Amino acid sequence: STSIKPSFSRSEIISRDYLKWDFPMIQNERSNLQAILAEVFEFSPADIAANRTGEISAAQKARITNTHYANSRAAWELFFIIFGLGLLGFSAEMIRTGNMGIKSLLTYFGVTAFFGLIVWAFILYYRHQMKRTLREGSAQLVEGKIQLITERGEKMQSRYFCVDNHRFRIDEYKHFAALQQSGVAGRKVIAYVSSPWHDLLSVVLQA
Repeated sequence: STSIKPSFSRSEIISRDYLKWDFPMIQNERSNLQAILAEVFEFSPADIAANRTGEISAAQKARITNTHYANSRAAWELFFIIFGLGLLGFSAEMIRTGNMGIKSLLTYFGVTAFFGLIVWAFILYYRHQMKRTLREGSAQLVEGKIQLITERGEKMQSRYFCVDNHRFRIDEYKHFAALQQSGVAGRKVIAYVSSPWHDLLSVVLQA
């Protein structure tokens, strides 16, 4: 009997060899990008496993709590710095004009107390949302492509990591730069987002 050996064109052989060597490279690139996302957004494989079941892991709950209290402290620190500088400027102006009096001071403190109440109201609202998330919240799936957006204001820039219609602010420039340099923009991902507290929990690259 005569055996027939399959024949391949040169282009088919090159394509086959390219795929043989390129597949591990693709896998390795995906792993590297996934590692960068995990480092920037502070999640682990255990967190992803919990998020896939619709739950928020214990580590993520601790991170949400720490972030909330850190932001609350920062808000009060900023408020008191502005209050202190305002009081110094107000006192200097009153001394300069010779118009220093109890009525002026009471007016200043009244306005300050009003804005302090506004700050406290915002903190209480976000604390309530945070506690609801810890008590009864869930991880919701969002699917889409990554976008990295920079919005420029008059005195500052805001940087965002976006998936579908969801935007998440990135405060540290080094994290945003790492994402830009990695080439992760445009990649299709599944992101897990907490609810009702809107926070990015984890991100999984798609094939």
